[in-house]
Amino acid sequence: MRKLAFALLAGGLVAAPGALLAQQAQAPQSADDYVCQFSGDCANQAQAEDQSDQTPSGRPRISATRGFSLARPNAMAVTPSGGSRPQVQASGQRANQRQVAHRPQAARPGGRVDLRVEFALGSAVLSPAQQDRMRAFAEALRRPQLSGMRFRIEGHTDSIGSRASNMALSRARAEAVADFLTSQGVPASRLDVRGFGFDRPLPGHRASDPSNRRVEAVRIS
Repeated sequence: MRKLAFALLAGGLVAAPGALLAQQAQAPQSADDYVCQFSGDCANQAQAEDQSDQTPSGRPRISATRGFSLARPNAMAVTPSGGSRPQVQASGQRANQRQVAHRPQAARPGGRVDLRVEFALGSAVLSPAQQDRMRAFAEALRRPQLSGMRFRIEGHTDSIGSRASNMALSRARAEAVADFLTSQGVPASRLDVRGFGFDRPLPGHRASDPSNRRVEAVRIS
């Protein structure tokens, strides 16, 4: 029983960081990610993935498991028996398929993104690292795909402290993000600022969890 308990504990310690990394990997990291999330225009994202399938010289990568390179669509290759078989579709065609697969079916008002802006306890100050992250978001908001949209910037806190102090702190966090976005050329008229204190913790998290010290962006038009 002790061995089984130790194995389960060790497995949990390994799985938890893996789940956290997977969750972070899904969060928007670049201007293209934000554009894809809020508008459904994911062409640049699919193009970047397609380029990763090619070598620095622009040639398709050779499959490590099959031993052949990608060729043009509908091209025929001779098999050892003398027959012919269709060659693997070109990377450009796969990119078009990925664009369809990655395009959100409903890029409408109401879309919500956790901006992954982390704050210290009782603080509404953006660190240099968080400012770099917000620069990517500001760039996305200036892109043609998003330039006509308005967003609500929502601030949140954990449950440490009084309700009144946390309501003020959550709004200050939202204002810190909004102020930085406007300093990067985003019109203030496109941003609506709200603070919710600790009333809206992350799903599956306790209200006291530090991860609730966050700011989210919601498309409102």
